[in-house]
Amino acid sequence: MQRSILKILVPCLLLAASGAAHSALITAFADLDYAQEISPSNPTPSSASGAAKVVFDTATGLLDLSAAITGIALADITFPSGGLAFGVAGPFHIHQAAVGANGPIVVPFNAQSFFTDTGSGLSISATGVGFDAALVAPLLAGELYLNLHSLDYGSGEIRGQLAVPEPGVGALLSIGLLGLVFSRRRRL
Repeated sequence: MQRSILKILVPCLLLAASGAAHSALITAFADLDYAQEISPSNPTPSSASGAAKVVFDTATGLLDLSAAITGIALADITFPSGGLAFGVAGPFHIHQAAVGANGPIVVPFNAQSFFTDTGSGLSISATGVGFDAALVAPLLAGELYLNLHSLDYGSGEIRGQLAVPEPGVGALLSIGLLGLVFSRRRRL
């Protein structure tokens, strides 16, 4: 009976572990709000907030982003005459700096097609954006952040540090189960 379980469990665990080890995707999340802004140009706190997900494919060097923002409308980030505010960098981008510091823009999201007004705010969706492999280490170290600038908050209205979650509980549980199976096998 234990041999049958072992014959099924070991290949499943090895497959799960090898898939996780060779995964070419890095996923990071950020919660954005005014409290994370450093030296904001507008001292009046913004009630806007947002959540974002970034997925970087190490095999292709491309990044996908999705964000939902409340309290900031598309009109808040576009010039009255049309077009996105803040020129080439656009109103939303990734900066490189640790928590509590400001840093340079490293990935702009500057195509107007990325932004959609939702009525209560806006959504931002970008796929296939170039992401320099040199940014992987800062991403994993929590040294990249998202910043959304508006016409009223030129230095940034809401900010969120990107965080890559720790390895999944499932992978750790699989390793523990594998150890348990082998320890029981030795006792028999």
